[in-house]
Amino acid sequence: MATKRLFFGTFVDKTLFEGLLDEVKDSFNSILNGKWTDAHNLHFTYKFLGNVDEDKIPEITKHVSRSLNEIDSVLKIAGIGTFPLNNKPQMVFAKIFNPDKSIFYHFNNIESSMVKLGFPKERRKFFPHISLIRVKEVNGDYAELLQSYQDLQFGCMKNYRVNLIESKLTQAGPIYNIIA
Repeated sequence: MATKRLFFGTFVDKTLFEGLLDEVKDSFNSILNGKWTDAHNLHFTYKFLGNVDEDKIPEITKHVSRSLNEIDSVLKIAGIGTFPLNNKPQMVFAKIFNPDKSIFYHFNNIESSMVKLGFPKERRKFFPHISLIRVKEVNGDYAELLQSYQDLQFGCMKNYRVNLIESKLTQAGPIYNIIA
């Protein structure tokens, strides 16, 4: 039986990152080595499902149908942070703010629905963020530079969509396809 590597996520408007992402890359490239996320792949993840049998996809989408819609709610993307918060970051990300907290409603709906279907419960607290670079090596002190981008305003999206997304891993990087 064929499987697909799936996750629930929201793609962000890449035009919000035009110019600014290049500036961030230029600033960090001398300090951080790693793989930057391509602008067309910028997203945040609600829940990673892993490899799923294709025949389970209809049941999965049925259980979260109320979240797989266009959501009329503002997403503000501002500031940069790292995981973990020490001098050896593994990821640099853009922060997401959602005044009405609807993304937390959709996360909770997805999480509880997927646990009922037998997927493991998330161990970490949901923290919406957009991965910018997966860091392989740190060459110097990045803390001061990171501080200078703490309040960088990427912009706002007036609405967003929750999708079930397939992730195909390739040598050139992931290829994402919206399933539902």
